[in-house]
Amino acid sequence: MGGIELKARIFNTKLVLMIVSIALLMMHVNLSAALLVLQRPVPLKTEVIAQLSEASASTDNTWRLITFGFTRCKDICPISLGNLHMLIQAAEAQQIRVQGIFVSIDPDRDSDAALSGYTDRFDSAISYLRFEDKALEEFIQAFGVEVTFLTKNEGNMQNYQVDHSTTAFLVDPEGRIKVMFDAARDAAAVAKLFQESRGMF
Repeated sequence: MGGIELKARIFNTKLVLMIVSIALLMMHVNLSAALLVLQRPVPLKTEVIAQLSEASASTDNTWRLITFGFTRCKDICPISLGNLHMLIQAAEAQQIRVQGIFVSIDPDRDSDAALSGYTDRFDSAISYLRFEDKALEEFIQAFGVEVTFLTKNEGNMQNYQVDHSTTAFLVDPEGRIKVMFDAARDAAAVAKLFQESRGMF
């Protein structure tokens, strides 16, 4: 690979990541809720793809719908998982293979048993991922998700609140972020995408 071609590829990668970062910021501060289809999908790191595969029964031609949250969330997370269930059904109706993945951002309170029971209430096709410490931090950073723990300290390790961005991700079978959307508000737009953009899948 020539030097000019390598520089161009690095520049293009940085440009795409900048666009993704801006989009994530806009979704986080709720300036607008809008489906974002990336014309140049953002490839995830090999280790992140391997971690996603741990939650998937099958990876062949399977897209992944990924959302972040925690089991004690009283409003946004149940809505997001309800929407994930609806989107899995919408994809199946179009013969698109989709795996839902719920990533816990609160491993101190979200045990494997709690996460299993929580996701099963919405759809058996939704699995979960639970990481701790640095592994969780790196996984969150790979998607640009923002997480803030409120009033969590040594004297309060159970009754704290968590604030997090509601961006969800549609990752293609090659492990590239193809679509970003608000998990609580944009499900209908994603369902429409399944129906009207079959060539993408």
